[in-house]
Amino acid sequence: MIDMHERLAGFGIAPKIFGISSYTLFVALGIVAGLVYYMRDAEKRQVKGEGVIEIISAALIFGVIGSKIPIILEGGSFQNILFGKSIVGGLIGGYIGVRLIKKKMKISLKMGNIIAPAVALGMSIGRMGCFFNGCCVGKVGMFGCNFGDGQLRYPTQLFEVAFHLAAFFILHNQRNRVMKPGILFRYYIFSYFIFRFFIEFIRINPVIWVGLTIYQIFSVGVIIYMGYGILQESKSNVDKLQ
Repeated sequence: MIDMHERLAGFGIAPKIFGISSYTLFVALGIVAGLVYYMRDAEKRQVKGEGVIEIISAALIFGVIGSKIPIILEGGSFQNILFGKSIVGGLIGGYIGVRLIKKKMKISLKMGNIIAPAVALGMSIGRMGCFFNGCCVGKVGMFGCNFGDGQLRYPTQLFEVAFHLAAFFILHNQRNRVMKPGILFRYYIFSYFIFRFFIEFIRINPVIWVGLTIYQIFSVGVIIYMGYGILQESKSNVDKLQ
C-alpha cells in the first residue's frame, strides 16, 4: 500500500462531513491553522521583509510537487499520482523551494523559528484527516483500530498526530529563547525524519531496497543533511564564543 490517501473499504468513523471528505476537511483546517498561527505571530514580532510572499509561494508549490515524488518512485498509478500526497515528499520539496527562491532573489530573511511551530500545528491537524479517512495505516498488531478490513492495525496516523502536536508546543515555547534565526525549523525537520524512519517499520508501505521503504530512504538522506547542517552551526557558535 502506498501513501495515496485511499481509505480501506468499510471504514466509516467519519468518511464525510457535510459532503466533504474528512481527509480534505482536516488537511484544509491544518493549512488554515498553520497560516493563521504564522500571520499572527509574525505580526506580533513585526516580521517584515522582502520576499515573504515569494518564500511562502515557493514552499507551497514545491511542496505539492515534492509530495508526488515518492508515489511516482513507488510506481503509483496515474490516479494515485494525481490525487495522492506524501508528507515526506512535501516537506522536502517545500524546503528545497524555499532555498531556491531565497538564493535566486538573494533574500536573507530567516523565518524558520516562526514557520516551524506553524507547520507542526498544521501537520497535527492534517494527520487527523488520514486517520478518519482510513489511509496511511499501520501493520496488524496486538492493539489498534479496525480500519475496515476486520483486523486491528496500529493507528500510526495518531502516533504522528501526537508527535507533531508535541513538537508544536515545544517549538512554540522555544521560539522566544532561541537566538539563532531559522534554526528551529531544522530541528523540527531533523527530529521528524528520525521519528518517521522508525514509524515506517510498523506501517504497511512496501519495502523497495535493503529492507527499507521509500520513505525511510528519503528519511536517511534528510537526517544526514540536516544533522550535518546543525553540527556545522553548532561548531560555528562555539568558535564565536571562544
